[in-house]
Amino acid sequence: MLNDSEDQKLLTLAESSLQRNKVSQSAAVRDGIGRTHVGNAISMSSLDLDALQVALAMALSSGASIIEAAVVVGQTPSLLALENIREISPKASIWYVEMNGTVRAV
Repeated sequence: MLNDSEDQKLLTLAESSLQRNKVSQSAAVRDGIGRTHVGNAISMSSLDLDALQVALAMALSSGASIIEAAVVVGQTPSLLALENIREISPKASIWYVEMNGTVRAV
């Protein structure tokens, strides 16, 4: 399903971050001018963020106003995280890749 080389790059970044940081979920997003931003899930007693929310926050704090695509690896992305992306970019491509490699559009 990830036939586009730019979407494949997002998958590679998310998978690398997941393995390198030994986290349960990682995400990579591509903004409207082609920059990529990676984030990992954060779970603390006072802060709980989905990896997609972290990647989105990184993109927004870097000046992005559009998200073209996102890939989430590991745990299923939260509905809130998906809503956050859709608020910024209703037509963004969002892919979820399970640990067994199954790719689904969400």
